[in-house]
Amino acid sequence: MSKINYKKTIVLGVGAVAIVSAGFFITQLLSPPKVTVDVADLEIKLRAGKNAVKIGSSQNAVISALGQPKQIAPYSTQAHYKQGTVLNYNGAKFIFIHDKLANFEITSHKYNVGLASAHKYNAIGNTEAELPAFKIQDKTALLDVTNDDSTTNQYLEYDLSDAGTVTKISYSDY
Repeated sequence: MSKINYKKTIVLGVGAVAIVSAGFFITQLLSPPKVTVDVADLEIKLRAGKNAVKIGSSQNAVISALGQPKQIAPYSTQAHYKQGTVLNYNGAKFIFIHDKLANFEITSHKYNVGLASAHKYNAIGNTEAELPAFKIQDKTALLDVTNDDSTTNQYLEYDLSDAGTVTKISYSDY
């Protein structure tokens, strides 16, 4: 019968656990960043405001949270055969299809756009370094948006200046 060396067995076991743990952490560091979010987590609010609106909010909810728009106009796109309404604010447009917020474009620092779960918001003037881990392509930070556990043609975009600051934030579903 062979004698079992318990010290050696313990050292080898601890070593194996250390190697597996190190491999896990290295994989996490080298894996690409999460570049998708659930559309239900996306929200817009005034920098000084407490009320937020989300994709799918009604026109009344947006007006209640963001104030009276400068203009309310009809909206139509031939490319996707959609018709609705656009609320124009100074530095922001909110597009509604069937009275539900479908798209937005923000160019004013008065608005914050972020993820409700993270309580992290971005605005015009933020730097690229302040953005979450987005894909960067041609001076645009892109984040794919999912809906009902499937990625669709929905994007949250942060346009960046040559200096790397955010100049426009938009969400589109096409």
